[in-house]
Amino acid sequence: MNDKVNQLLENAKGKKVGIFIDNANWFYPQKELGWRVSFSKLLIFLQEYFQIKVVKIYAGTPLSDKDQPPFDHFCQAVQKSGCFVVTKPLKKIWLDRTKGVFVHKCNFDVEIAFDIARSVDDLDIIIIGSGDSDFLEVKNFVLEKKKRFLILCFEKGVAWEMRKLHHIFLEDLRNIIKR
Repeated sequence: MNDKVNQLLENAKGKKVGIFIDNANWFYPQKELGWRVSFSKLLIFLQEYFQIKVVKIYAGTPLSDKDQPPFDHFCQAVQKSGCFVVTKPLKKIWLDRTKGVFVHKCNFDVEIAFDIARSVDDLDIIIIGSGDSDFLEVKNFVLEKKKRFLILCFEKGVAWEMRKLHHIFLEDLRNIIKR
């Protein structure tokens, strides 16, 4: 952990925190980097600094039966570590209907924003587990409520606008949170 991250965490010590993780924004960088976050190790680490009140992970459920058992295992492990998993089915997003080209996608931005709005009054700090610039307006809302806003994301998956905000790159915590 570098000095910047350590200082950021020390300045927030003892605060009540809600953590809202968009799993899709963590899934692909983990795959690309070749290592995975242990949610239990991550929470143990963060509990050294924060009073964690809410931890929600938003994950799209697979469409195929063969992908369901690994997804169920993921959900069970995450829930065992103390996280609440919010799910909904993936959707087909067509890139080119004539060629039959599509991607599977699931967007939780609205659910995350509403869950934050419902929780913000009881928290001191909102942590978003995403580097998606769609959350800039959520940041503005949180700051209007006189609360702190922090991003927890992979450096490879963060929008340039989000780099300007208080953030912690998961790569900087790799030795602590790697599964």
